[in-house]
Amino acid sequence: MILTPLSSFGQRLRLFAALSFAALSLTACAYHSAGNVGSGSSIDNPVERKFTWFSYLDAADIRNSCAAGGPDQYRLVYNGQYDHHVRTYEVTSAPTRQIVARARGTSGDITQMGFNSFDELLGPWNFRRSQTALSEADWTKLRDLLHESGFAAGSQAGLRLHSQDFYWLAAGCEGGKFFFNAWADKPRALSLTHTKFLDFLLRHDGTGLAYVPPRPVTYMDKNEQSKGTDRDYSGAFVITVHEDGIGRAGL
Repeated sequence: MILTPLSSFGQRLRLFAALSFAALSLTACAYHSAGNVGSGSSIDNPVERKFTWFSYLDAADIRNSCAAGGPDQYRLVYNGQYDHHVRTYEVTSAPTRQIVARARGTSGDITQMGFNSFDELLGPWNFRRSQTALSEADWTKLRDLLHESGFAAGSQAGLRLHSQDFYWLAAGCEGGKFFFNAWADKPRALSLTHTKFLDFLLRHDGTGLAYVPPRPVTYMDKNEQSKGTDRDYSGAFVITVHEDGIGRAGL
């Protein structure tokens, strides 16, 4: 299918919004992994991701499948101000040890838009993706770095995270036990200066998109996104960390 270039950015956004609305009848709001981590994931499609992102962060698919004797797996998500930078890492031990990295820069950057196919039209919202095999030593190293960073440190229930904040979320099943934790520059959160797993993840990240480090977030940062922009048609959001996942709160 060949798509005719649209005459304005506003028209492009309206088309994308229409596609998103149509997806409501095709996909449920709950994220479901495709069994093999990194294969067929609904977050690879930006239309579906619009409706499954919070479920993906909640990691119910990992939590519900976590059982004694089952495979260990981890999901790590970096929010570097949601409309500017997002990274995710899916790490699994079965059927093989591997890490699937995804990264996105500024959402809605029309310089990434093409018109020759549906995938190119969605370019401004697409993730870059890479898949890397892990050795047994790699797996052990990452697990140790996660624990040194506080992965199993306990509940942070009540922690609120704004879409314009910088934070990491980590969920995982290890030895049949589910863990969920957050790193942010906030009370209750683990410190962003103690993400000892970061260098390991970036070394095994073939997306080619540079990591954007945390910086102080101002009132204006949050106020500007709350108004909504052409780049972020969905507006701002807040999530609340619970003992075993997240909930979404209004602004």
